[in-house]
Amino acid sequence: MSYSRHMKKASIRERVLISWVIVAVIFFIIGFGIGWGCRVLHKGLAQKPEAEKALVYGRYDGIIFEGEIMEVKDDDEFVLLDVPISEDLQKFIFYLSKGYEIDFTFVMALIQQESSFRVNVISESKDYGLMQINEINHALITETLGVTDFLEPYNNIRSGMFILRKLFEKYKTPEKVLMAYNLGESGAVRLWEKGIFEINYSKSVFQYQQQFNEEIERRKEE
Repeated sequence: MSYSRHMKKASIRERVLISWVIVAVIFFIIGFGIGWGCRVLHKGLAQKPEAEKALVYGRYDGIIFEGEIMEVKDDDEFVLLDVPISEDLQKFIFYLSKGYEIDFTFVMALIQQESSFRVNVISESKDYGLMQINEINHALITETLGVTDFLEPYNNIRSGMFILRKLFEKYKTPEKVLMAYNLGESGAVRLWEKGIFEINYSKSVFQYQQQFNEEIERRKEE
């Protein structure tokens, strides 16, 4: 997401998390030559004007997709969700989401759907960890990001977010991205050729995302 917040009085742990984000995006740039990735993250960690134009992928309300632009204010804050992973890991996901310009609740909903936030789960089809990174993607991610342990939660998140970002760059809409993530690109294309652009998997992710958005709104009102 292209939200920003000036990190006054940040704890050492939060600074370490942000450093992880910077490293992840740097690897992303080296691997694929996308020069704007570092610029987006740098802006996310520095002071910015009160509002700026930004592209945010994966929003539940559908306002942002197919290249549309919205105005994002500079007052967005991290809100801890009631899910069985640590606050530190949630913050890591939050800030990495900002760096990749993907909606935080979209990512959290996908993790809920994929693994129910179980860190060490390996499926029968060899999908690993929180974001269920399939073995077919391991070699590329290892080469690009240097990840070798796909069950380690921070590296698993880095891997899954990397895949999501590449899918959003290619397919733009949350519906198509979710189908490609779940079925593989070839499987998704076969359904699109039949005029099918939504499956139960994507419907479930959107439902989880709505629930997380509602939880965030409630907590902000408390």
